[in-house]
Amino acid sequence: MRRLAISLATRGRPALLKETLERTLPNIRRKSTRLLVSIDDDDIATLTRVRDLPNDDRVRYSIAPREDSLGAKYNRILGTPADVYLAMVDYAPHLTKGFDDKILKAAAIFPDGIGVVFNRYANLSFPEINAVTRNLALRMGYFYPPYFPYWFVDHWLDDIARMIGRIAYVDIVIDVSKRPGTMDRREPGFWATFFDATHVIRERRAREILTDLHDPKWRKTLLERSFPVIAQHSMMINDNVRSIANWRPEEIDERYRRLKARAVWMMRALLPEIEEAAEKTQRGKAKAA
Repeated sequence: MRRLAISLATRGRPALLKETLERTLPNIRRKSTRLLVSIDDDDIATLTRVRDLPNDDRVRYSIAPREDSLGAKYNRILGTPADVYLAMVDYAPHLTKGFDDKILKAAAIFPDGIGVVFNRYANLSFPEINAVTRNLALRMGYFYPPYFPYWFVDHWLDDIARMIGRIAYVDIVIDVSKRPGTMDRREPGFWATFFDATHVIRERRAREILTDLHDPKWRKTLLERSFPVIAQHSMMINDNVRSIANWRPEEIDERYRRLKARAVWMMRALLPEIEEAAEKTQRGKAKAA
Protein backbone atom coordinates (compact mmCIF):
# COMPACT_ATOMS: atom_id res chain seq x y z
CA MET A 1 0.00 0.00 0.00
CA ARG A 2 1.64 3.20 -1.16
CA ARG A 3 -0.84 6.07 -1.47
CA LEU A 4 -3.65 7.44 0.69
CA ALA A 5 -6.32 9.80 -0.65
CA ILE A 6 -8.45 11.69 1.86
CA SER A 7 -12.01 12.74 1.05
CA LEU A 8 -13.08 15.72 3.14
CA ALA A 9 -16.71 16.80 2.71
CA THR A 10 -17.58 20.30 3.88
CA ARG A 11 -20.49 22.70 3.78
CA GLY A 12 -21.01 26.12 5.32
CA ARG A 13 -18.25 25.93 7.95
CA PRO A 14 -15.17 27.63 6.45
CA ALA A 15 -13.67 28.61 9.82
CA LEU A 16 -13.86 25.05 11.12
CA LEU A 17 -12.56 23.73 7.81
CA LYS A 18 -9.56 26.06 7.88
CA GLU A 19 -8.65 25.05 11.42
CA THR A 20 -9.08 21.36 10.65
CA LEU A 21 -6.79 21.55 7.62
CA GLU A 22 -4.16 23.59 9.43
CA ARG A 23 -4.05 21.11 12.31
CA THR A 24 -4.11 18.01 10.07
CA LEU A 25 -1.61 18.82 7.33
CA PRO A 26 1.49 18.88 9.62
CA ASN A 27 0.65 15.33 10.68
CA ILE A 28 0.76 13.89 7.16
CA ARG A 29 4.01 12.00 6.66
CA ARG A 30 3.95 10.65 3.09
CA LYS A 31 4.57 12.95 0.14
CA SER A 32 2.17 10.85 -1.92
CA THR A 33 -0.84 11.50 0.36
CA ARG A 34 -3.53 13.65 -1.24
CA LEU A 35 -6.47 15.47 0.35
CA LEU A 36 -9.56 16.43 -1.65
CA VAL A 37 -11.87 19.05 -0.12
CA SER A 38 -15.33 18.71 -1.67
CA ILE A 39 -17.19 22.04 -1.78
CA ASP A 40 -20.68 22.63 -3.20
CA ASP A 41 -20.99 25.32 -5.85
CA ASP A 42 -23.89 26.91 -3.92
CA ASP A 43 -21.98 27.04 -0.63
CA ILE A 44 -21.44 30.79 -0.59
CA ALA A 45 -20.02 30.82 2.94
CA THR A 46 -17.17 28.51 1.94
CA LEU A 47 -16.65 29.84 -1.59
CA THR A 48 -16.04 33.36 -0.29
CA ARG A 49 -13.31 32.02 2.01
CA VAL A 50 -11.49 29.61 -0.33
CA ARG A 51 -8.56 32.03 -0.66
CA ASP A 52 -8.08 31.84 3.12
CA LEU A 53 -7.70 28.05 3.07
CA PRO A 54 -4.24 26.42 3.06
CA ASN A 55 -2.36 26.60 -0.23
CA ASP A 56 -0.67 23.21 -0.18
CA ASP A 57 0.37 20.96 -3.06
CA ARG A 58 -1.18 17.99 -1.27
CA VAL A 59 -4.61 19.63 -1.11
CA ARG A 60 -7.09 20.05 -3.96
CA TYR A 61 -10.37 21.96 -3.70
CA SER A 62 -13.21 20.44 -5.71
CA ILE A 63 -16.10 22.82 -6.43
CA ALA A 64 -19.07 21.04 -8.00
CA PRO A 65 -22.89 20.99 -7.95
CA ARG A 66 -24.16 19.62 -4.66
CA GLU A 67 -24.95 15.93 -4.91
CA ASP A 68 -28.29 14.62 -3.68
CA SER A 69 -26.63 12.16 -1.29
CA LEU A 70 -23.83 12.47 1.22
CA GLY A 71 -22.19 9.34 -0.12
CA ALA A 72 -21.99 10.72 -3.64
CA LYS A 73 -20.15 13.76 -2.34
CA TYR A 74 -17.55 11.58 -0.63
CA ASN A 75 -17.28 9.50 -3.80
CA ARG A 76 -15.70 12.43 -5.65
CA ILE A 77 -12.43 11.06 -4.27
CA LEU A 78 -12.60 7.97 -6.47
CA GLY A 79 -11.21 10.01 -9.34
CA THR A 80 -7.96 10.33 -7.38
CA PRO A 81 -5.58 7.37 -7.85
CA ALA A 82 -4.88 5.76 -4.47
CA ASP A 83 -4.54 2.43 -2.69
CA VAL A 84 -6.68 3.49 0.28
CA TYR A 85 -9.40 6.14 0.67
CA LEU A 86 -10.05 7.87 3.99
CA ALA A 87 -13.23 9.77 4.89
CA MET A 88 -12.78 13.02 6.80
CA VAL A 89 -15.09 15.73 8.12
CA ASP A 90 -14.49 19.46 8.36
CA TYR A 91 -14.58 19.66 12.16
CA ALA A 92 -12.24 16.80 13.16
CA PRO A 93 -8.49 17.28 12.64
CA HIS A 94 -6.25 14.21 12.66
CA LEU A 95 -3.79 14.62 15.53
CA THR A 96 -1.56 11.54 15.27
CA LYS A 97 1.78 12.19 13.59
CA GLY A 98 2.06 10.09 10.45
CA PHE A 99 -1.57 8.97 10.57
CA ASP A 100 -1.52 8.43 6.81
CA ASP A 101 1.48 6.11 7.08
CA LYS A 102 -0.20 4.16 9.90
CA ILE A 103 -3.39 3.68 7.87
CA LEU A 104 -1.50 2.41 4.84
CA LYS A 105 0.54 0.01 6.95
CA ALA A 106 -2.62 -1.31 8.62
CA ALA A 107 -4.27 -1.87 5.22
CA ALA A 108 -1.19 -3.71 3.92
CA ILE A 109 -2.22 -6.76 5.96
CA PHE A 110 -4.91 -7.70 3.43
CA PRO A 111 -3.27 -10.15 0.96
CA ASP A 112 -5.77 -9.31 -1.79
CA GLY A 113 -6.03 -5.60 -0.97
CA ILE A 114 -9.67 -5.92 0.13
CA GLY A 115 -10.65 -4.46 3.49
CA VAL A 116 -11.23 -1.45 5.72
CA VAL A 117 -9.26 0.31 8.44
CA PHE A 118 -11.00 1.49 11.61
CA ASN A 119 -9.68 3.21 14.71
CA ARG A 120 -11.10 3.54 18.22
CA TYR A 121 -14.84 3.72 18.81
CA ALA A 122 -16.67 7.05 18.49
CA ASN A 123 -19.60 5.53 20.39
CA LEU A 124 -20.90 2.10 21.36
CA SER A 125 -21.58 1.22 17.72
CA PHE A 126 -19.07 2.72 15.28
CA PRO A 127 -15.41 3.78 14.94
CA GLU A 128 -14.26 7.36 14.45
CA ILE A 129 -12.66 6.86 11.03
CA ASN A 130 -13.39 4.86 7.90
CA ALA A 131 -10.64 4.00 5.42
CA VAL A 132 -11.47 1.77 2.46
CA THR A 133 -9.03 0.01 0.14
CA ARG A 134 -9.38 0.71 -3.54
CA ASN A 135 -9.97 -2.97 -4.27
CA LEU A 136 -12.95 -2.99 -1.91
CA ALA A 137 -14.33 0.29 -3.29
CA LEU A 138 -14.19 -1.16 -6.80
CA ARG A 139 -16.12 -4.23 -5.71
CA MET A 140 -18.74 -2.24 -3.82
CA GLY A 141 -19.06 0.31 -6.62
CA TYR A 142 -18.50 3.25 -4.27
CA PHE A 143 -16.56 4.51 -1.28
CA TYR A 144 -19.78 5.35 0.58
CA PRO A 145 -23.25 4.27 -0.64
CA PRO A 146 -25.07 7.02 -2.59
CA TYR A 147 -28.46 6.48 -0.94
CA PHE A 148 -28.59 8.61 2.23
CA PRO A 149 -28.73 12.34 3.08
CA TYR A 150 -26.68 11.91 6.29
CA TRP A 151 -25.35 9.47 8.92
CA PHE A 152 -26.03 6.04 7.52
CA VAL A 153 -23.14 5.83 5.05
CA ASP A 154 -20.64 4.68 7.68
CA HIS A 155 -23.17 2.26 9.17
CA TRP A 156 -23.56 0.67 5.71
CA LEU A 157 -19.80 0.30 5.35
CA ASP A 158 -19.54 -1.10 8.86
CA ASP A 159 -22.06 -3.83 8.01
CA ILE A 160 -20.19 -4.88 4.88
CA ALA A 161 -16.83 -4.81 6.65
CA ARG A 162 -18.15 -7.14 9.35
CA MET A 163 -19.84 -9.44 6.87
CA ILE A 164 -16.61 -9.97 4.94
CA GLY A 165 -14.50 -10.05 8.11
CA ARG A 166 -11.93 -7.56 6.83
CA ILE A 167 -11.28 -4.94 9.52
CA ALA A 168 -7.79 -3.75 10.41
CA TYR A 169 -7.35 -1.58 13.50
CA VAL A 170 -5.08 1.45 13.66
CA ASP A 171 -4.43 3.53 16.76
CA ILE A 172 -4.82 7.09 15.56
CA VAL A 173 -6.53 10.02 17.26
CA ILE A 174 -8.85 12.67 15.88
CA ASP A 175 -10.31 15.67 17.72
CA VAL A 176 -14.13 15.79 17.63
CA SER A 177 -14.51 18.30 20.46
CA LYS A 178 -15.93 20.94 18.06
CA ARG A 179 -18.44 18.67 16.41
CA PRO A 180 -21.58 20.64 15.45
CA GLY A 181 -25.01 19.08 15.04
CA THR A 182 -25.91 16.86 12.08
CA MET A 183 -26.73 18.92 9.01
CA ASP A 184 -30.11 18.41 7.27
CA ARG A 185 -31.25 15.68 9.64
CA ARG A 186 -34.71 14.87 8.30
CA GLU A 187 -36.99 11.87 8.90
CA PRO A 188 -34.48 9.69 10.74
CA GLY A 189 -37.13 7.01 11.24
CA PHE A 190 -37.70 6.67 7.50
CA TRP A 191 -33.99 6.36 6.72
CA ALA A 192 -33.47 3.88 9.54
CA THR A 193 -36.24 1.70 8.10
CA PHE A 194 -34.83 2.08 4.59
CA PHE A 195 -31.46 0.96 5.92
CA ASP A 196 -33.00 -2.13 7.53
CA ALA A 197 -34.91 -3.00 4.35
CA THR A 198 -31.78 -2.80 2.23
CA HIS A 199 -29.90 -5.43 4.24
CA VAL A 200 -30.53 -7.74 1.29
CA ILE A 201 -28.42 -5.45 -0.93
CA ARG A 202 -25.55 -5.43 1.55
CA GLU A 203 -25.69 -9.18 2.00
CA ARG A 204 -25.74 -9.78 -1.76
CA ARG A 205 -22.73 -7.54 -2.24
CA ALA A 206 -20.90 -9.15 0.67
CA ARG A 207 -21.42 -12.62 -0.85
CA GLU A 208 -19.97 -11.38 -4.13
CA ILE A 209 -16.95 -9.93 -2.34
CA LEU A 210 -16.40 -13.10 -0.31
CA THR A 211 -15.84 -15.04 -3.54
CA ASP A 212 -12.84 -12.78 -4.29
CA LEU A 213 -11.17 -13.06 -0.90
CA HIS A 214 -7.98 -15.05 -0.43
CA ASP A 215 -9.58 -16.82 2.53
CA PRO A 216 -10.20 -20.52 3.15
CA LYS A 217 -13.65 -21.83 2.29
CA TRP A 218 -14.51 -22.65 5.90
CA ARG A 219 -13.95 -19.04 6.95
CA LYS A 220 -16.13 -17.69 4.14
CA THR A 221 -18.89 -20.08 5.21
CA LEU A 222 -18.52 -18.98 8.81
CA LEU A 223 -18.75 -15.31 7.82
CA GLU A 224 -21.83 -15.82 5.65
CA ARG A 225 -23.60 -17.57 8.51
CA SER A 226 -23.11 -14.43 10.60
CA PHE A 227 -25.15 -12.24 8.23
CA PRO A 228 -28.43 -12.56 10.19
CA VAL A 229 -26.91 -11.44 13.48
CA ILE A 230 -25.24 -8.44 11.78
CA ALA A 231 -28.63 -7.45 10.35
CA GLN A 232 -30.21 -7.89 13.78
CA HIS A 233 -27.54 -5.71 15.38
CA SER A 234 -28.17 -2.96 12.83
CA MET A 235 -31.92 -3.12 13.42
CA MET A 236 -31.35 -2.71 17.15
CA ILE A 237 -29.22 0.38 16.48
CA ASN A 238 -31.90 1.75 14.17
CA ASP A 239 -34.62 1.16 16.75
CA ASN A 240 -32.92 3.94 18.71
CA VAL A 241 -32.76 6.12 15.60
CA ARG A 242 -36.49 5.65 15.03
CA SER A 243 -37.16 7.25 18.39
CA ILE A 244 -35.78 10.58 17.10
CA ALA A 245 -38.41 13.03 15.85
CA ASN A 246 -36.78 16.38 15.19
CA TRP A 247 -37.49 17.19 11.56
CA ARG A 248 -39.81 19.75 10.03
CA PRO A 249 -41.65 19.22 6.71
CA GLU A 250 -40.91 22.78 5.56
CA GLU A 251 -37.20 21.93 5.47
CA ILE A 252 -37.68 19.39 2.68
CA ASP A 253 -36.30 20.57 -0.68
CA GLU A 254 -36.19 19.10 -4.20
CA ARG A 255 -32.84 17.47 -3.57
CA TYR A 256 -34.23 15.61 -0.58
CA ARG A 257 -37.43 14.68 -2.43
CA ARG A 258 -35.41 13.07 -5.23
CA LEU A 259 -33.33 11.07 -2.79
CA LYS A 260 -36.35 9.89 -0.80
CA ALA A 261 -38.27 8.98 -3.96
CA ARG A 262 -35.36 6.81 -5.03
CA ALA A 263 -35.30 5.12 -1.62
CA VAL A 264 -39.05 4.39 -1.81
CA TRP A 265 -38.62 2.94 -5.31
CA MET A 266 -35.75 0.76 -4.10
CA MET A 267 -37.79 -0.62 -1.21
CA ARG A 268 -40.70 -1.45 -3.51
CA ALA A 269 -38.37 -3.20 -5.96
CA LEU A 270 -36.73 -5.13 -3.12
CA LEU A 271 -40.02 -6.22 -1.47
CA PRO A 272 -40.08 -9.80 -2.87
CA GLU A 273 -36.46 -10.32 -1.84
CA ILE A 274 -37.11 -8.82 1.61
CA GLU A 275 -40.12 -11.08 2.14
CA GLU A 276 -38.15 -14.12 1.01
CA ALA A 277 -35.34 -13.28 3.44
CA ALA A 278 -37.85 -12.81 6.28
CA GLU A 279 -39.50 -16.16 5.53
CA LYS A 280 -36.11 -17.86 5.51
CA THR A 281 -35.33 -16.37 8.93
CA GLN A 282 -38.66 -17.55 10.31
CA ARG A 283 -38.08 -21.06 8.96
CA GLY A 284 -34.69 -21.07 10.66
CA LYS A 285 -36.22 -20.04 13.97
CA ALA A 286 -38.91 -22.71 13.71
CA LYS A 287 -36.33 -25.37 12.91
CA ALA A 288 -34.20 -24.32 15.87
CA ALA A 289 -37.21 -24.53 18.18
